[in-house]
Amino acid sequence: MRWLCKYIAAMLMLLLPVCAPLRSGGATPPSHFLYFNPDSIHNNLSGLKEAMDSFLSASGFTFSFQPFARFHDFDREVRNDSPAFLFLPEWYLHQDGNEKRFKPFLIPVRQGATTYRKVLLVAADSALTAEKLAGTTIAMTPVGQAGLAVLDEAIFKRIGLRGKELNFITTAKDSDALFALALRQVKAALVSQDNLEHIGNINPRLLKTVKILAVSEPLPLPVLCYTYGAVPAGEVERMRKVLLAGKDGGKAARVMEMLQIDTWRIPNVE
Repeated sequence: MRWLCKYIAAMLMLLLPVCAPLRSGGATPPSHFLYFNPDSIHNNLSGLKEAMDSFLSASGFTFSFQPFARFHDFDREVRNDSPAFLFLPEWYLHQDGNEKRFKPFLIPVRQGATTYRKVLLVAADSALTAEKLAGTTIAMTPVGQAGLAVLDEAIFKRIGLRGKELNFITTAKDSDALFALALRQVKAALVSQDNLEHIGNINPRLLKTVKILAVSEPLPLPVLCYTYGAVPAGEVERMRKVLLAGKDGGKAARVMEMLQIDTWRIPNVE
């Protein structure tokens, strides 16, 4: 009987390292790569997910890619989870203490710039001026309080307005805001200049139905971040290297082409 007790004790010692993690209740490693960019020219999110999942798998990452069309869905997921990586509007870092959770490690570059501009549009035959916009309904993609503060400095204050004086209707993407204006559902729209030109190339007649009332100062392009303390430094560096190689035709090349990203720039401070 004594030898049997020793045998059982020895077996328990061998099994302990295997069982311990199951009993520890430790946090599950982050497994998601979240994406939200309503100002992107690329609107085929299912195609983007397919391409991004393929890139991640081919690069040896286990993260699943999840793009969001609506801000509230994205924001809710961010609050309820700790994703590994996020591609998000730069203004999102400046609200709700997000700059403490998420650290930028790559900035996209498009046509040599890390910025873009928004344009304030009204109907081509509209008599509206900047002075008359207060109280007028303006269609635009969501920006949050931090984003509205950015727009105040970039465009509204320059034409004598404040964001809090304006009425906004939120659209999932820029094309929705533009078509709402073209169909006279709203009196004004604020959209990315790149998207206006892109849609105009597809439908030149649409451009004839609107006119530009004001152009913003340069706004930061979205940034690629990781969750601080949740992703090993080695994984962050590996993701950085694979994406940087995309400019030379690496595994990320197709994704970068879809998002119209020419290359990446490393932030000065991480």
